[in-house]
Amino acid sequence: MPPAAPRLIDRDDLVAALDRAAAGKVTVISAPAGSGKTSLLRAWADRPGQPRRLALVQVPRGQQDAQQFWLALLGAVRHAIGADGSADSGEALPAATPDFDASAMVDRVLSELADAHGGVTLVIDDLHELLSPEAPTQLTRLLTSLPPQTHAILTMRHDVRLRLRLTGELAEIRAADLRFSELEARELLDASGITLADQDCVGVHPVRAGG
Repeated sequence: MPPAAPRLIDRDDLVAALDRAAAGKVTVISAPAGSGKTSLLRAWADRPGQPRRLALVQVPRGQQDAQQFWLALLGAVRHAIGADGSADSGEALPAATPDFDASAMVDRVLSELADAHGGVTLVIDDLHELLSPEAPTQLTRLLTSLPPQTHAILTMRHDVRLRLRLTGELAEIRAADLRFSELEARELLDASGITLADQDCVGVHPVRAGG
């Protein structure tokens, strides 16, 4: 008989907090590996009836090439908005080129976002892996120029140098926010058949949460 699937702990409060944060321009989820960033993101993105169109980019480990990042982001935006015919989803992506113009690519992404009826949420996972020296400046310009009805969610293991001037439009979720409450910790341990003293249940981080 196969082992029972591990029970997942509902984190409805965190999902609701991320939903509220997404009403602004930019949400930063910054916490060490294993804190539950990716698990939270998946729970939010995959919930039934998710009303937002998501353009998701997973930054590969040690990404040095800013051009590849921007091409991936443009492709994700086109995929998200092409589903309802707001953009020509069949249009080929620009080819990689030695004379890549990052500023022009930022303008192109912003233009396609501005043309998207109903808005798009950009999700950039593992942003700390984007190691291109010029990328933070380019990304800052994108984030501070997002058109109406566009939101960005950035996950990272440590803070990335982004000079964001977004008064009232920047939300942050950090390691302390991702910790299990005492009740959630007890639910997890009970599901695993583990009993701990009261004091040992306080401040537990998600177990095998990923991200």
